[in-house]
Amino acid sequence: MTHPPSSTASSTADSYELPLHGACDPSSSAQGTTPGSFARRADIGGAYAFSSPDTPGMPSASEKTAWDFLPHDWSCSSFAQQPAAEAHASDCVVVDFVTARGVWMRVRAPKNFVAITQLERARLGVVTKEMERVAAREPHLTPLQVRDEIAAGRMVIPANRVHLAHKLDPMAIGRASKTKINANMGASPISSGTHEEVEKLQWAEKWGADTVMDLSTGGNLDECREALCLNSTVPIGTVPIYSMIIGKKLEDLNEEI
Repeated sequence: MTHPPSSTASSTADSYELPLHGACDPSSSAQGTTPGSFARRADIGGAYAFSSPDTPGMPSASEKTAWDFLPHDWSCSSFAQQPAAEAHASDCVVVDFVTARGVWMRVRAPKNFVAITQLERARLGVVTKEMERVAAREPHLTPLQVRDEIAAGRMVIPANRVHLAHKLDPMAIGRASKTKINANMGASPISSGTHEEVEKLQWAEKWGADTVMDLSTGGNLDECREALCLNSTVPIGTVPIYSMIIGKKLEDLNEEI
């Protein structure tokens, strides 16, 4: 008996190519599309990125981005060309950078502000090593495009700094990135435990899950979550409120709990 050659999720992902605009579309309708084509031309950095026409009657995609919802002590301006140097300001930090589309951004942030999240760093024009890793895993994107999509609020890199200290391989979820697959799992009060959940995680990773959601409602939740983060190369999601309800009746819950 012969067997098909083995393959892994990573090799499949590395060889994946995004379909061309209008490719292999047998539809007779101008609005028709198939999984092998995009009815709209790719527009990375725009509101639509990769998309097909919406269902008739649906509202258009919003042109607003995360830049329109900055913290009250931040501000930003855009320019077609590199802006002239600004006089030194004592109450803020001024950062100039150019986007992947060639637009210059001038961002003003609080003077003593320290960027922690990927979003905060992207807003200051910084390309992190996590953004570079995402671009390497998504060959149709450059590190600058990843940064710009994060700054615009259209992409996230779920890379908790604690998880990054272990085995996490940064990935992105967003309109300009590839579609991702999530695997749900979890222990119940009568079945499974930490060891079994780690084994489930390993199977999920083997078969290509991009993220894993731990929905455990039984066992030692803290121990299980810690074990998953220690062993996982993909982002782990949890439901913290489950920790509140284990071993309690609904009637016992109150504001203090």
